[in-house]
Amino acid sequence: MEPGQSPAFRECTMRRVRNAGNGVCHSDIALVYIWSDIHYGIMQIPMTARTMVLAASLLFVSSTARAETYHVAQGHSRASDANSGTEEAPWKTVAKAAAELLPGDTAVIHSGVYREWVNPARSGSASEPLVFQAAPDETVVLSGADVVSGWVSVEEPIWKKEPWPFRFATHPNDHRHRLVGRCEQLIVDGQVLKQVELREQLTAGTFCADTDAQVLYVWLPDGDNPNEHLVEASVRPVCFGPGWGKEPRHHVVLKGLTVRFAANMAQRGALYARGDGWLVEDCIVEWTNGSGISFRGDDVTLRRVRSHHNGQQGPGGGGRRFCLEDVALDHNNLKGFDQDWEAGGAKITHSRNGIVRRCRAESNTGVGIWFDIDVRDVLVEECLAKDNARHGIFVEISGGFTIRNNLCVHNGTDDHWGSGGISIAESDHCTIENNTCVLNPTGISLREQGPRTCRGMDGERATYHVHDVTVRRNICAMNSRYQVGLWWDNPFFGPHPSATRGRQGTPYDPDQNNIRFDENLYWTDGPQQLALWGCPWRPKHARYADLRTWQREREQDVLSLAANPRFIAIDTGDWNLRPESPAHRLRAGRTVPLVLPPTNHGPER
Repeated sequence: MEPGQSPAFRECTMRRVRNAGNGVCHSDIALVYIWSDIHYGIMQIPMTARTMVLAASLLFVSSTARAETYHVAQGHSRASDANSGTEEAPWKTVAKAAAELLPGDTAVIHSGVYREWVNPARSGSASEPLVFQAAPDETVVLSGADVVSGWVSVEEPIWKKEPWPFRFATHPNDHRHRLVGRCEQLIVDGQVLKQVELREQLTAGTFCADTDAQVLYVWLPDGDNPNEHLVEASVRPVCFGPGWGKEPRHHVVLKGLTVRFAANMAQRGALYARGDGWLVEDCIVEWTNGSGISFRGDDVTLRRVRSHHNGQQGPGGGGRRFCLEDVALDHNNLKGFDQDWEAGGAKITHSRNGIVRRCRAESNTGVGIWFDIDVRDVLVEECLAKDNARHGIFVEISGGFTIRNNLCVHNGTDDHWGSGGISIAESDHCTIENNTCVLNPTGISLREQGPRTCRGMDGERATYHVHDVTVRRNICAMNSRYQVGLWWDNPFFGPHPSATRGRQGTPYDPDQNNIRFDENLYWTDGPQQLALWGCPWRPKHARYADLRTWQREREQDVLSLAANPRFIAIDTGDWNLRPESPAHRLRAGRTVPLVLPPTNHGPER
């Protein structure tokens, strides 16, 4: 084999030769013989001539090769992995396609629930990716669960299945997550049951996995016999992709697939896009135990994806030039992972040059969209963050963000301190413009507990605190505490009341760190305050009830207005502006209409 030629490359090229056109022509055979003779040293020709022959061969192959399309159809009467993978003689498993596809090939997957882990055997390339796509108008499910039968009655209404050999790691493995961090799931007729730790804790609609005794117990909601129902148990941590710690696969495309019911731990996606150049389109990832999707690589795109009702979060990951576009993230963190750690709609870390556009983060138990730990140079635009327990859009220990034309409504439902529709924490060089933030505890929140040091994206040491932040042309209205808030929790505003913290920290002065508010429209309704300057538990903090005092004492918002924004219909949640709105003359608020992905498709178990 010539230097630089991998076995996979030679396999790919030779198969392309065999499959070129409708048959093998004489020149194809000659090419194979020439290559084979060169490889085995039969032809003794000078290196320069050998190089010329190989170059000509490669040119010939590239001109005659064509990508192959294969079919997987478990419901087909002739389906078998021993077949050739044609539409008339399809493969039975997606794993077979993953083992056989070469760069540029496509696997068309037909209807069915495929209970398997699919891990491509090789990578594609930028020009010839591996493609796995659902057949048009067909429903394809990759499930991490197997059907469980053979239940034996223990004592009415408790039933058991044994032996149950599956044992998974607990993560995080601390007291708070002793049960939450486990990976077992039991699904009865499509409904996910609640897990309890001990058999003695079983009640109607719960299950228990005794891993030491290797017994699985269940008590159905109606006390019925589980052998008379469809009972599934999560047994596979990954449904598609290499998984944690495995060799990356690059340039893989997924289209139209549904992934569900994986036994995955927190921070490990059931769909694990580990590698560069992944494209995930028109997919649903739902009801997984941990993170719905993990991505770690450059040039990864999620488009028209819905990730919902996952145990910990929707997607999580990072890399260079990532893109989330038209993605719906809703009802995640069902299991109740620590929201200060990693839980909610999505969390992206250690990244550069990303785009989050037209995404919907709604009703997540945690942050809607979270960027944390050395994420830089990201555009977040035209998104909706609504009804999330913590911040709607949150940037922490990062910088270089432009956040514009977003709608953030009724986030911070658990009223955790500092929660905002849009929040910036220990981050720099951020521009927040033309957003509408309503009904949050704080409309736009800036938090300072820095300096905070972390390991940067490339392993270097990175230190962050809040500076060079511009907040302009936004509408902040009817936020329950403050329309804007500088939650400055540092000694500049006096000592912390806690004896353990006291005067710890760096006394950053907001006025000396290039933080500017202007051309914003504010509206308070009732006891709400306009602005907060310093955390309320610090003795030198100040609250501002009206714009004029805020302008005079802080020299902020010189061109801003305090007025009713004149939304079209507050009672129905139409936050667009009437023609007579005073926001128009400021060019404040969203300048483009929201076009958002739906959250009403897929089963609501």
